[in-house]
Amino acid sequence: MKTWITYLAAFFLALATALLTGDFSWSYTVFSTAATIAVSFASLLAVLMVLISLTGAVASLRKDRAGGKVVKWSLLWGIVCTILLPVLTALLSVVFPHTFPVSSTAGIGTVQENYVPYVFANNWNLLFSGNIALVFSNATSLMLPLILFAFIAGCALKPNADVIKPAYITVNSFSEVLYRLARAISTFGYVFAYITSTLLFINIYQEKTFFVDANFSLCLIIIPAVFSLIILPVLFEIFTKGKRNPYKILYRNIAAQITAFSSGSYIVSMPYIMAGERSNDGVQKRIAGSTTSLFYIMGRGGSAAVSAFAVIGILNNVTAAPVSIENSLIIALVCALCSFAGCFAGSGMEVMFITIASLKLLNINVYSAELTILGVLPLVSGLAALIDSQIALLGASICSNKTGTEVIPPYGDII
Repeated sequence: MKTWITYLAAFFLALATALLTGDFSWSYTVFSTAATIAVSFASLLAVLMVLISLTGAVASLRKDRAGGKVVKWSLLWGIVCTILLPVLTALLSVVFPHTFPVSSTAGIGTVQENYVPYVFANNWNLLFSGNIALVFSNATSLMLPLILFAFIAGCALKPNADVIKPAYITVNSFSEVLYRLARAISTFGYVFAYITSTLLFINIYQEKTFFVDANFSLCLIIIPAVFSLIILPVLFEIFTKGKRNPYKILYRNIAAQITAFSSGSYIVSMPYIMAGERSNDGVQKRIAGSTTSLFYIMGRGGSAAVSAFAVIGILNNVTAAPVSIENSLIIALVCALCSFAGCFAGSGMEVMFITIASLKLLNINVYSAELTILGVLPLVSGLAALIDSQIALLGASICSNKTGTEVIPPYGDII
C-alpha cells in the first residue's frame, strides 16, 4: 500500500484515538512511553545516516567538484526561506491580529537571563569537550558537532589516491545499507506516526490552551498552511523556472512531513526525508545526504516563522494593543537571525529557543509570558518542523536540478 494512504490513515486514526481516550489519565502515559521509543529509534537512525551518508556525500561531491553548486543553492534557498517566511508571518499578523493565550505562569519572573546563556554554554562545552562518546550520546538532540565531524571526515575521504579508494567504497556501501533501512522504515513507519500523532492530539486535548481563543487557533493553522501550499511552491517554481512540480514532491513525501509534524522534530524526520528524496524524487544519494544536514543549520524558516507568530501574539496580549507593522517586521528579522542558532537548541525546542532569544536580543521583558508556549509546544514545534521538512525536501530537488544530476523516477507513484 502507498505511504500517502497509510500515513494519512494513521494520522486520522490517531485523532480518533485521542478523542476517545483523551479523558483517561493513563492514555498520556501509555502513548508518551511508546512515542519515546519510536522517536529514539528514528533519532538513532538519523545519527547514523548523518555520520555515514554526509561523510560519503562530501567525499563524492569533492571528487566531481560539484560541492560548490550544492552549497551555493542550499544556502540561497535556506536563507531566502528563513528571511521571507517570518516577514510574511509579520505582515499576516498585522492584517489578522492574534493574541497568544498567556497562562498563569506570567508574572513569576523571567527565564531569558538564564536560558539562552545556558544553551550556548552547554553546547560550547559539548563541542570542545574532546569526548567523542559524549558527542555521540547527545547527537540525537544536538547534531551540530556530528555534522561538523562528518564534513571534515568527508573532505579527508576524497578518493584522489589509490590508498583512499577502499575506504571511500566502504563508506558508500554502509551508506547504501542505511538508505535501504530508512526506506524500509518509511514504508512501515506509519505505526510510529500513529503513536506520535496520538500523543500530539492527546496533549492538545488535555492541555486546552489551543481552544482558548478561536482567532489564535485559526491563525496558527492557516498561516503555516499558506506557507506549505502557496508560498513555498511559488518560491520553488521561481528557483527551478517551472521545471518541476512542487506539489508532486510534497505529495510523494507525505511520510516525512507527517513524521516531522507529529514528533515536532526535524531530526526524527531526517531518515524519511533522505529516503524519500532518493526513492521518490530522483535526487542522488550524495545530494540528499548533504542538503538534509545543511538545512538542519540553515533551513529553519518554519521555526523562525512560528517563533515570530508567537512573539507578536505574546506582545499583543501583554501590551493589550496590536504590534505596529514596523515593530512586527523587526521582530520577524530578529527571529530569522536567531533561527540560525536554532541548531544549538535541543530537538523539538527550537521554537522555544528562538522565541526567548529574540525577546532577549530585542531587550523585551514579558515577565515569563513566553513560558505559555510550553502549553502548545508540541503543536508549534510540529508546525515548525513540518515547514522545515518541506524546505529541505524542495531544497534538495532545487540542488539536484541546478547540478544537472536530476533523475526522474521510473514509476508514477510513490513507494
